[in-house]
Amino acid sequence: MAGTRALYLLVAAVAALLATPAAVDAATLAEICRGTAFPDICTSTVGSEAQSAGVLDAMAVLRMQVDAFNKRTEAARAHVKEAAVTASPKARTVLDLCNNLYLDVEDNLGACRRAIGFKDAVTIRATMGMAAQDMQNCDEQFRQIGEKNPMEQFDASLVEMSENCRSLSNMI
Repeated sequence: MAGTRALYLLVAAVAALLATPAAVDAATLAEICRGTAFPDICTSTVGSEAQSAGVLDAMAVLRMQVDAFNKRTEAARAHVKEAAVTASPKARTVLDLCNNLYLDVEDNLGACRRAIGFKDAVTIRATMGMAAQDMQNCDEQFRQIGEKNPMEQFDASLVEMSENCRSLSNMI
């Protein structure tokens, strides 16, 4: 009986120790993301990666946010191809431009990753500003032809993610 109770206490202690870092990481992540323009997007896009980050600080969250931004940009590029199938000729031309703008965003994210390595907050903010401008340019092209932008949700979320990256760069 005493051996069973000791084993139970040992298992409970190990479980408590294993659970504590996750709780701390979640609290730390929430605190860091609270300083961004869109905290909910920050926490949801970083999510489970925060558990394996080792040290969870603004720099680590920024890296994870840039990775999430890149994945969302890749998803936008895939959606361009889908949207082009049923788009009008004018819209297909604009979608092609948007796809090129998303390629520019991916280039900017590469520059941003290099800037993170140097803790160069100015370059991070500049690359994120250029990325946001690319999304707005895609939206503007659809306004000019008078058609609904099939990329609107992608563009909006990417602009929000760029704002979060800018906020995070202010914390490093």
